[in-house]
Amino acid sequence: MSNPEDSLGRIVLRDAEAVLPDRVSRADLVLEGAVIVALAGPGTASGDEIWDLGGRRITPGLIDAHIHGSHGTDFTSSDAETIASCAEDLAARGITTIYPTIIPGTEQEMLSAIRECLRASELSSSILGIHLEGPFVSTGRMGALPEAGFHTWDESLFGRLVEAGSGQLRIMTFAPEEIPLTAQKKFGLVGVHGSIGHTCADAKQTNAAIAAGARRCTHLCNAMAPMHHRDPGPVTALLLDDRVRCEVILDGHHLDDETVRMALRMKGAGGLMAVSDAMPLAGMGVSSGTFCGQEVCSDGSRATLKDGTLAGSVTLLPAALARTAGALGLDDSLISAIGSSNAAEDLGLPKRGKIQSGYRADLVIHGIDGETTVLRGGVSVQDPQGPRLPDEMERIQ
Repeated sequence: MSNPEDSLGRIVLRDAEAVLPDRVSRADLVLEGAVIVALAGPGTASGDEIWDLGGRRITPGLIDAHIHGSHGTDFTSSDAETIASCAEDLAARGITTIYPTIIPGTEQEMLSAIRECLRASELSSSILGIHLEGPFVSTGRMGALPEAGFHTWDESLFGRLVEAGSGQLRIMTFAPEEIPLTAQKKFGLVGVHGSIGHTCADAKQTNAAIAAGARRCTHLCNAMAPMHHRDPGPVTALLLDDRVRCEVILDGHHLDDETVRMALRMKGAGGLMAVSDAMPLAGMGVSSGTFCGQEVCSDGSRATLKDGTLAGSVTLLPAALARTAGALGLDDSLISAIGSSNAAEDLGLPKRGKIQSGYRADLVIHGIDGETTVLRGGVSVQDPQGPRLPDEMERIQ
């Protein structure tokens, strides 16, 4: 099947309110193939197709590197076709890149889940890698993860998991105290980004893991020891080291907004990456089901186990970012960095996550009545074989 991106001409998105890395500006966006090739003054660019956006806002497609599923799909237990279908649905909602996140289990369960996610990446261009949350993590900070899936460090098992991923196992959440430093130093050599999380590590162990190469953390503050004035723990170490980017869950339940404000103050605009940590009940309102092998209930705002433990999130990135922007009064460029470009830089995704010349045209066009149109590589996600944009946006050439 041909790739629609390959047949695109020169397309102009005229008079857009574009959220740029440093400001919001009215501009014409010029696309060639899958790439933004220029930004010009509104009404000045020419092309094979010209669409009048009438000042509609355009933001970069969102990147979610920690998501377990949504709308009834569990990335750990579903087949490739179901995972890919969910990825396409998420793309239509403006989340144009995802890293399906797998919970730890038996070796066979993890290998099977990795292989299905790998196959799904061939069916959906939104899937650029896999995140394995464990299995070398601490039983002292399980969160909702199943204890039966936790493993003591085993280099052979690690090798088999990496091999099954065929280069697409890109993130592995690990507890520094559970893995020898010599082994941690090898993560990057096989293309795995070690992400500190589900850990009982103290500040010294956390700093040692960073020195060994860790450059990210999994859901800051959650499933790790809290800060204490005489025992700073991992959170303080992660916030103080400028080399580390931190995942933050912005659903209003996993982190208090003032904690987010503090983290922003300490890490700066480039130091935080929004993730949903969404689980299968996301988007399903009041509902119940099974996740991590346990019964989970959602009131439409938060999902919990029977004992009240948070079990992932039921808020997808667009709503989480909008909520946080309103609560903290954050500007659009900062929200765009937290939702897109910071993750792209963290994961080494070249030319993604920004509205800028030379960058991939993963774009969300926000409609007047709240609806969105999403371009992934310059092609409509909603209708890849159809017109570039819907009828309400006038094609003037």
